[in-house]
Amino acid sequence: MSQNGKTVEEWFQLGFHAEYPEDKIRYYSKVLEFDPKNKLTWNGRAMALVWTNKGIAYCDLGEYVDAIVCFEKALELDENNPDIFYNKGIANSELQRYELAAECFDMTLRIDPNHDHAKINKGMMLDILGNSESAIKCFEDINIDTVLDGKQAIVLNQKGISYLHLGRYEDAVSCFAKALNLDPEYRDAKNNMNISMEKLSGK
Repeated sequence: MSQNGKTVEEWFQLGFHAEYPEDKIRYYSKVLEFDPKNKLTWNGRAMALVWTNKGIAYCDLGEYVDAIVCFEKALELDENNPDIFYNKGIANSELQRYELAAECFDMTLRIDPNHDHAKINKGMMLDILGNSESAIKCFEDINIDTVLDGKQAIVLNQKGISYLHLGRYEDAVSCFAKALNLDPEYRDAKNNMNISMEKLSGK
C-alpha cells in the first residue's frame, strides 16, 4: 500500500537519510499515518524504531516534551529496548527532570548492564541530585580503558566533580589530572583542576 505515491518503507528511508530534523519528523509522521494492518512486514519493534527516531529528531530541535511523547509510544511497542529508555533519559535531563532521567538510565542499565553512556549520565544525574557517593560508584563501574567514543576524559572529569562536591580535593585533583592527560585542551577539566587546587591550598 502506498501514500502519496510512496510505500511505508520509502517514507522510512526518506526519514532515515534526511539531513534536517524537521524533514525527519515529517517523513516519520508519514510512516505512522499508515494503517497498522497494512504495514505488511512492519512489526512492533520496527514501528518503535520509527517513534524513537522521530523522538531523537525532536531532541535535535530542542523540543524535549514532544520527544518524550515519542519515546513513550516507542516503549509501548518495545518495552525492553535499553536505547529508548536512554534517549528518554536524555530528554528528561534536558528538561531538568533529573530524578526521572536517573530512573530512565537505571532502566537502561537493568536491561543492558554494560551501557556505559547510561552509567555516565546516571552518575551525572545522581551528582546533581546531591548523591555524589552513588555517582562515583557509577563512574567507577565504567571500564575506563574500553569506554566508547573517546569519553574517558569526560568520565574522569565527572568523577572528579563528584569528589569535589564531597570535599575530597586530592581525589578530585587526581581525576582532573588524568582527564587532562588524555585531553590537554579540556577546558572544563582545567577549570575544575584550578578550583580543586585552590581548595587544597585553603584559598
